Amino acid sequence: MPSYPYLDKINFPEDLRTLKESDLPAVCHDVREYIIDTLSDVGGHFASNLGVVELTVALHYVFQTPKDKIIWDVGHQTYPHKILTGRKKELPTVRKWMGLSGFPKREESEYDLYNTGHAGTSISQALGEACARDLMGETYKVAAVIGDASIATGMALEAMNHGGHIKPNMLVILNDNYMSISKNVGSISNYLNRIISSQVYNKGKTAFYGFLKWIPLIGPALQALAHNMETSFKHFMMRPGGLFEDLGFTYFGPIDGHDVNRVVQMLQNLSKIQGPILLHVLTQKGKGYKPAEADPIKYHGVTPFNKESGKMASADANKIGLSKIVGKTLIDLTSKDKRIAVITPAMIEGSGLREYHETYPNHTFDVGIAEQHSVAFAGAMTNGGAIPFMCIYSTFLTRALDQLVEDVSLMNLPVRFVIDRAGIVGPDGETHQGLSDLGYLAGLPNMDIMVPSSAQDIIDSLHFMKDYTDHPIAIRFPKDNGDLRELQFDTPNKVTKAKARVVSEGNDLLILSVGFMLPIAKQVAEILKKEGISASVIDLFWLRPYDQDLVHSYITKTKQFVILDESYLHAGASGYLLNEIPNTLIGKFLKTFALPLEPIHHGERNQILEHYRLTSSQIAEDLLLLLQK
Repeated sequence: MPSYPYLDKINFPEDLRTLKESDLPAVCHDVREYIIDTLSDVGGHFASNLGVVELTVALHYVFQTPKDKIIWDVGHQTYPHKILTGRKKELPTVRKWMGLSGFPKREESEYDLYNTGHAGTSISQALGEACARDLMGETYKVAAVIGDASIATGMALEAMNHGGHIKPNMLVILNDNYMSISKNVGSISNYLNRIISSQVYNKGKTAFYGFLKWIPLIGPALQALAHNMETSFKHFMMRPGGLFEDLGFTYFGPIDGHDVNRVVQMLQNLSKIQGPILLHVLTQKGKGYKPAEADPIKYHGVTPFNKESGKMASADANKIGLSKIVGKTLIDLTSKDKRIAVITPAMIEGSGLREYHETYPNHTFDVGIAEQHSVAFAGAMTNGGAIPFMCIYSTFLTRALDQLVEDVSLMNLPVRFVIDRAGIVGPDGETHQGLSDLGYLAGLPNMDIMVPSSAQDIIDSLHFMKDYTDHPIAIRFPKDNGDLRELQFDTPNKVTKAKARVVSEGNDLLILSVGFMLPIAKQVAEILKKEGISASVIDLFWLRPYDQDLVHSYITKTKQFVILDESYLHAGASGYLLNEIPNTLIGKFLKTFALPLEPIHHGERNQILEHYRLTSSQIAEDLLLLLQK
């Protein structure tokens, strides 16, 4: 059993604060080793947590938490925070059913202020906390910890603009590790560099200097003055905190985020300064574990691995993630049609686009954590004749609802939405479950929806979507795998618009299956058959428009029908379908089997399905009771 001499003495931050400041490097060593030892056994978010050990220790050493408030952005870097706030012994349960969340979770601890899984929210929340504090006459401190990718989001900049205007006492810590999950794009510093080095700027500068040179008598003096002004402008624009100071924050840094004593001293000094402050801290993802330092993308999230070698268990060579199927298919499509563009909001890795990006860098548009921009951008690309595939997680598409409505669907722009992680996502939990997209997509004008039920369906759908210009169109699929031995990349199946598929025939019950609920639907039909009940199963591959003739004819010839949908009950396919089915048939509707309107806990998909009675045996059991009534 490993020994952690300092960490063993710490259960809560008050224990940490009894130590001498000179002990803090040893505390950091113990915390880092505990994370490495634990996650090598159970997996979880890894590199990001190793990178914030010193910062986390310093914050809890200086701040009187939980009275003082620390708000974490995104939240996949909060394992050190959890270790120091009473959850050390529970870390082996992280991201497991009924175990610790991989993100901050208010239900777990008073030290977690918000359930955070999306980027860019922390400064708004810290500002709200600071204003509530002042309104109530309290004096506690408030700090937001935000990454260099998240701070460029529109929401974060809006919050800084507001905070710099009203100027409450608050601290924003910019954790700068040059990474989000994939490598950062579109950083503010790069933007400013491009302004200074742009062709337009430099051509204009040359022309202007040339003009000044020819002014009689005072030309040379004006030219020298202009040069001095340009130098001052460059210093103004390129100073590290220029933008933040312009937004009204007092800037300090950058400082070494792995020098825990330096961070402590800085936090202590800043606590005496009034107004909004931004502290710029430089850290390294994967710090203290060589393989993760060398490849922080690979080690962002890990499965169990060998601590000595860093090697993770090999995956089945015949399995391929559905996301990678998308990337591979888009490579094939782009090789034949150079009008294709692939857009993603900072999810090159997660959306299976690494190989695509390497093959077609000029066709790949990683817009950063800017979902709203990405959707409007995709809509405009269609207007210019391009064929944009918008690759995005279901949970992140909710951040761009306004643009889905105003900038795509109302104008009927044929963006191809490829919605990953739809349905139950498992260990990432409630903030990442993709359970709402069908509800809002089906409520939009002009939006067509395909719901693949297999890996091959995804390949076929992408080929169909390339030339589809009737409307914007979306496919959605879960986090799952396909079998390479069964996939036809080169010879996709023909897809016909608005055609469903009959999987089995029966007269007693019709099961309408949506997406990857199909295997469960087929198993339910088999169980019912053994009980003397014959069931038809229809795979609603095309959801909108759906195959009215087929579906209505099967409802007519069966006694009752049910819907199986891996969505929220009131935000899935049912509302759309039940409003489309004629009143003469709607009386045969029995039930929708879907997830209830409550936050869905993290855990493996089969555990979540079982908890909500959505396994094949449970659904069949419930149907037998209903059909006997």
